[in-house]
Amino acid sequence: MKNVMKFLSSLALFGLIAFLLAVFAGCRREGGGYSKEDHLLIYPIPNDPTTLDPAAVEDGDTIDVLQQIYEGLVKWNTKTEVVPNLAERWEISKDGKTYTFYLKKGVKFHSGREMTAHDVKYSWDRAANPEIQSPTVDGYMMDLVGFEDVRAKKTDSISGVEVVDDYTLRVHIKEPKAYWIMYLEYPCYFIVDKESIGMERITNPAQVVGTGPFKLGEYAQSQYVELVRFDEYHGGAPKLRKVRRIIAGDAQTRRQLFEAGEVDWVQLERQDKKWVDQHPEFRSMLQIVDRPAIWYLGFSLREYPPFRDKRVRVAFAMAINKDRIIADGLDGVNQKAEGIIPPGIPGYNPEFRGYPFDVERARALLAEAGYPNGKGLPPLQLYCRADRHDAKIVSQMIQQDLLNNLGVRIDLKPMEWGALLKLRADGKLPLFHLRWHADYPDPQNFLSFMLHSKARENTLGYSNPEFDRLCDTADRMMGNPEKRLELYRRAEKIAVEDAIWVPIYFQRDLELLRPYVSGIERSLMGPLPLVNADVIRSK
Repeated sequence: MKNVMKFLSSLALFGLIAFLLAVFAGCRREGGGYSKEDHLLIYPIPNDPTTLDPAAVEDGDTIDVLQQIYEGLVKWNTKTEVVPNLAERWEISKDGKTYTFYLKKGVKFHSGREMTAHDVKYSWDRAANPEIQSPTVDGYMMDLVGFEDVRAKKTDSISGVEVVDDYTLRVHIKEPKAYWIMYLEYPCYFIVDKESIGMERITNPAQVVGTGPFKLGEYAQSQYVELVRFDEYHGGAPKLRKVRRIIAGDAQTRRQLFEAGEVDWVQLERQDKKWVDQHPEFRSMLQIVDRPAIWYLGFSLREYPPFRDKRVRVAFAMAINKDRIIADGLDGVNQKAEGIIPPGIPGYNPEFRGYPFDVERARALLAEAGYPNGKGLPPLQLYCRADRHDAKIVSQMIQQDLLNNLGVRIDLKPMEWGALLKLRADGKLPLFHLRWHADYPDPQNFLSFMLHSKARENTLGYSNPEFDRLCDTADRMMGNPEKRLELYRRAEKIAVEDAIWVPIYFQRDLELLRPYVSGIERSLMGPLPLVNADVIRSK
């Protein structure tokens, strides 16, 4: 066994060396030795960016790259407050349906041209245009007056977005929404240079032109993405000269890159906690970050007919031992999820309890539904991300629980991230283990946005009229935050009792960060653009 482990370790080391040679062969310049430079931050990303177009992005890894390049009218600060960015201020009409934005003057695109309100309108019209095939605008832009007309190809201009003058934009929404201003932080509202692109998706790096603190330098597919400081950034030139994201799909490789001193910052998988504990030289570099995100098991009523019977879904929910998954699979790091709304998001209820782990009751429910010991169920696949070790481990443990406790056999289908996203958007996943991370700190983003019967993100076929009614009422409620949160809590209870999702755990990240890296800023939503970050290795 020792020889086998030694061989595997040698193989892993050989793989890492081969990987490094491939990566650094593609970017060896300036005498090599990138890891010795000051003002250069290097950290890995698990996959290639799924897109270079802010109108088309929907995954967090890619957003983290694009938010360095593109920006919106508003941004988060470190207190997770919406604050001015490309807009220096805004006014809201008394009825809450009209926003007037006053843009900051002198903001430059990476091309050197000044951004105006015409660029903002062009960017939003473009994102809504069906030719772009944005998977997110039907959720984030549906409140704009005239949005449907663009989607229906009746016009190419959103009538509710008006250019008053070069530095003033007026926006009309259909009805007041307490959370609407937070939508503008989502990438489909980011501003692009209308002179660099047209009405097709951005696929060429030369078309990647924003107003953000960094420009796209180089993109070598499956190797790295390099960002270069934009000296004319309206917020002041960043301290970092470059940011390099090494594309490393394997979690062990990402950790080994940090161990070898080739990257400065890395997100670990939960199982790596034991490794850190065994290596005191890295213990002081460990950071634990709670994220407003839930990992869950999702059921499609459209793709797998037996899930239309609530008893089957509840049986699955009660057969999964979440305590075992967290203790044995995630090294006890994460918090078990009972409900859908994560800690940190208004409306989170620490007293809420979902279905308990109860094998006897789960078996009885499955038998009542006509599938005793799983007999009669059609073949079933559980989909998850191939590049996330945690997701595969949790999926394997769910697979074990369903077999051991219910007699249900399922096949695991780990998939490449972009392909998995496409299947989810198309509603083609019968059973999946994924996460939902808050785009903005409001329970609407977890309930109405994901599970309302008319929500774009609800590709499951879930519909509960009372859930919809509670969400609709809360979504429109202004000026009574406590009542609004209570409505969302009631809606959350319905969704959990319907078992359309099985909440598994709330996300907690483990990261290693070198001590010579400074100025990494975060909001509750995650790391902010690297405007104030720096790397000084030479001290």
